[in-house]
Amino acid sequence: MARFPRVLAVAALSAASLLAPAAAAVAGLPELEFVSPIPGSALVLPETNIILRPGGIVDAASVAEGSLLQLSGSTSGLHEGRLRLSDDHRTLTFQPNIPFTFGEIVTCRLGVGLTTNDRGPVPPFEFTFTVAGTVRETLHDFPIPADVDENPPPAPGGFAATSALQSAALADSLPPDFPHIRAAVHGTPTPGRLFLGNIAFGGPRLPTYLMILENDGRPFFYRKLAGVGLDFKMQPDGRLTYFDAVAGGFYALNARYSVVDSFRCGNGYSTDGHDLLLLPNGHAVLMSYDPEIVDLSLIARGGMQDATVIGLIIQELDREKNVVFQWRSWDHFQITDIVSHSLTGALVDYVHGNSIDVDPEGNFILSSRHMNEVTKISRVTGEILWRLGGKNNQFTFVNDPILFSHQHAVRRLPNGHIVLFDNGNFRLPLFSRAVEYAIDEAQKTATLVWQYRLNPDVFGAALGYVQRFSNGNTLIAWGATTPTLTEVAADGTIVSELTFDPGTATYRAFRFEWPPVKPAVVTLYPETINTETRGGWVLATIQPEAADFAVSDVEPSTVRLAGTVSADTSSVMWGVHGDGVPDLTVRFARDPLEPLLSTGTDRLEVSGSLKTGEIFRGFAEVRVVAPRGTQTALTSLRLVSTPGAIPVELTVPGAEAHAHTFAVYDVQGRLVKRWQAALGAGTRASWDGRKSDGRPVGSGIYLIRLEGGAPGPALKVVVDR
Repeated sequence: MARFPRVLAVAALSAASLLAPAAAAVAGLPELEFVSPIPGSALVLPETNIILRPGGIVDAASVAEGSLLQLSGSTSGLHEGRLRLSDDHRTLTFQPNIPFTFGEIVTCRLGVGLTTNDRGPVPPFEFTFTVAGTVRETLHDFPIPADVDENPPPAPGGFAATSALQSAALADSLPPDFPHIRAAVHGTPTPGRLFLGNIAFGGPRLPTYLMILENDGRPFFYRKLAGVGLDFKMQPDGRLTYFDAVAGGFYALNARYSVVDSFRCGNGYSTDGHDLLLLPNGHAVLMSYDPEIVDLSLIARGGMQDATVIGLIIQELDREKNVVFQWRSWDHFQITDIVSHSLTGALVDYVHGNSIDVDPEGNFILSSRHMNEVTKISRVTGEILWRLGGKNNQFTFVNDPILFSHQHAVRRLPNGHIVLFDNGNFRLPLFSRAVEYAIDEAQKTATLVWQYRLNPDVFGAALGYVQRFSNGNTLIAWGATTPTLTEVAADGTIVSELTFDPGTATYRAFRFEWPPVKPAVVTLYPETINTETRGGWVLATIQPEAADFAVSDVEPSTVRLAGTVSADTSSVMWGVHGDGVPDLTVRFARDPLEPLLSTGTDRLEVSGSLKTGEIFRGFAEVRVVAPRGTQTALTSLRLVSTPGAIPVELTVPGAEAHAHTFAVYDVQGRLVKRWQAALGAGTRASWDGRKSDGRPVGSGIYLIRLEGGAPGPALKVVVDR
């Protein structure tokens, strides 16, 4: 159970008057997992709710009985409201019908009757907290300082969107104020498209465009906003989210780019645009910046008696948008934890949280830029579990004498490591880098296992992001500098770059496979194809792998086998599989499929579009048998043209002409193209540098091999466009 932290806030009243009530209020409380506001705390907003997590599964019947919780303000008196059990069945929230009064002390009393499966009856208890003074009301619309210019001129047309799915059409019709983009592909980028949004950072005040880009910088989608947009990304559930500075909240879009939801902080707090997490349980995690008037002369020589000090709030909202977890920096951090910033000014932003993540155990990982600190916070109790970096560092850094400074984008990797963008402010010489640390929480060591710096170095004073992919590549957004982003392989090789003009930056950049892919179960018939016969059909039965999509949403005209062979839309069968799950069966002509097959076992993809704007994808295997007398072992393949030259000319040994199957793969083993050609003495085959769908491949390394017989050597071809 949690031990409630002592209150660290220092307000204009006095340090002693704030700290003393906390100790008295905590002493008489039973051990609960979580309580908010923290007993004895101050600077609480009038709109706050009460959150209780006693420990264990709460008996819902005990919540419904009578007036279990009573709230009374020293000025406003008794407060009625709604006590409800959240969807986790562990958390109680009480939302008063009317706000409390500024400056009053609120008393909370839990009566007899609440029970849980872990502890049985919960003893009654009482605690108090203090609402922020009346001066807080004057800060309701206080402009929070940020790393970005949040006040560009309104874009014509307001929120009216420009969007499309045809890259070529978009590239030919870009608005005149669309930012200029330069891109280069040097290798094989991770599959997917780039997500980012432009913001002014010392350059022309162009309107923000949310954009999804191809690797060569061509827009796949864009939307013009009325103001600044931040953190444009795909969430794990396939929705797109972004922060709209004009609206003061996050919007969620579906795969058709329609707004389907919005997210804002509760309890009277404004919504900060640095980060939004949508969790698998349907909850949302947001942050808020909380300005308060504080007497800094009590803690810093030369400090102002009426300074505006900005704290940080973390909130978790349940599926009904009720605040079920709230964490405040006032209760856990000292204002003096700030690093490299003065405490004598009129405005002190002592935390400046700029990212939050959930680790595999479900706890929060917070990045506090102005404290040079990464903090692990218990999502159950709200307690600080460890602190990395800054004045309160608990770790020994191994292999990294530099240390990170004013960082962004702290993310926990599946292996337990963390990656972050080290902006490097207040470090000489000034430079930024991406870093990865192996974290030993038991021994409290942080070992640098990877870093990346451009050559020559660049310095992004603000913004920035690092995204690690499963193939070992890393996408780095360099913040307020150029280039805008770089993707590097595990060995440090640059595989792609993209940049805006100087003075235009992006808060973050991501890569996601888009449109979202829904997995499907595919069955192919016949299971064996004999290439000695011609004609006929291949049937494919399609089912959702889970309840991820409705088979009725499949658009049959878009279904493809092996990426190129279209389904016969004149013969589409809707049915129900033996397990009661609806399915769809389509057929494909066999003749156009055969050039894509090789003797042996082939793994074929079946994919198509859904009415929701998403796509489905599934795989199935077929066995391919070649005609008798043609399975001669082909052991060699010779490159005639210069590596990198298009077309690539190929020959095989032997005087007698035979039909040979050629295949091109990328370095990750993905099939790029497969075709057949009859070769013999004096004849050549060629690859024109295109994929099976006719699109040219990007720059990179490709492997060409001869298929259909005993495995032979592959030829490496370097394509440099």
